[in-house]
Amino acid sequence: MNSVDGIWMLQQAHAWDGNGQPLGAPYGQRPMGTIVFENGRMLAALCNGDADLGSATRREYSSYGGTYSFDGKILEVLVDIASDPTRIGGRQVREVVLEGRRMTLRPPTRAYGGAPQQRELLWERVADIPARLDT
Repeated sequence: MNSVDGIWMLQQAHAWDGNGQPLGAPYGQRPMGTIVFENGRMLAALCNGDADLGSATRREYSSYGGTYSFDGKILEVLVDIASDPTRIGGRQVREVVLEGRRMTLRPPTRAYGGAPQQRELLWERVADIPARLDT
């Protein structure tokens, strides 16, 4: 089993509607995001990184963290911090595909803005976790 421990940067995000038709990029054309996995905990933050969204578009943002388990195919996070308080105390489950320093996360289909979406997030490992200094 490959480890997810490290620091990951979001490269792409895709979405499909309930009929499998492609939707606009959920975090814009320049998605921004970081995930850190270390010592059995994770922290993720994602947002639309486009420079200008226009006045009619809300910048999408999400962050959460907690303890995690990973069996090589499924990542499960027991959420204890989140930008959306309704996630705290819940589980975030993701299907994971690891290919070298790339990771694809597929959350289950859920409603975004009232309509079901399937999302897929493509990440690249940008750093391994450095050794901590003993103080």
